[in-house]
Amino acid sequence: MIEESKRIEKRITELESQFEKVMGLSRSLIRTAGKSMTAMHTRDLPTAKKLVAEMSVMVRELRRIEKGMEHYSMQAHQEYTEAMLLYSIINKRGIPAIREIGETEVPYLLGMMDVVGELKREAFEEMRKGNLREADRYYRMMLEIYDSTVHFRFASSLVPDFRRKQDVARIQIESTISELVSLESRGKRSYSSI
Repeated sequence: MIEESKRIEKRITELESQFEKVMGLSRSLIRTAGKSMTAMHTRDLPTAKKLVAEMSVMVRELRRIEKGMEHYSMQAHQEYTEAMLLYSIINKRGIPAIREIGETEVPYLLGMMDVVGELKREAFEEMRKGNLREADRYYRMMLEIYDSTVHFRFASSLVPDFRRKQDVARIQIESTISELVSLESRGKRSYSSI
């Protein structure tokens, strides 16, 4: 029994080390994704491009070390997806496919729902500037994402928090179109003049 206990201790110590590496890299990836989205919103695109490249390296390393611990790194993959989607949309490349960013289905889907909020922020900024055409482009992206997923019904154990994210996305879309319609009906005055 002593030999078995030693074997168990060794294996759990290895798992603990792996867990710490996965969590550390996940936290770094989440921070970098947040910084990249901030750079995108402020149109510091050279910084955003550099951070996107850093994230790509981080996510490859995370995939290499996370085997068996994907549950713990899910949030990092979601944030990475959200940042990659926003970067592509801001650069007018549309919504990239899963294979283009190298993600799996669940974090891609959750990141896709989360990017709706970032697109709302972009739409409202364009409205503030009086650029309703660009605001409408962001609104249409939001709607495309929502419409492509509205029929999905998955168990929360498979796709955690998906239903809530769908509901939040719907509310964000409704508030964006409401503001767009309001601005258009007032003769296209900018949001800041209200």
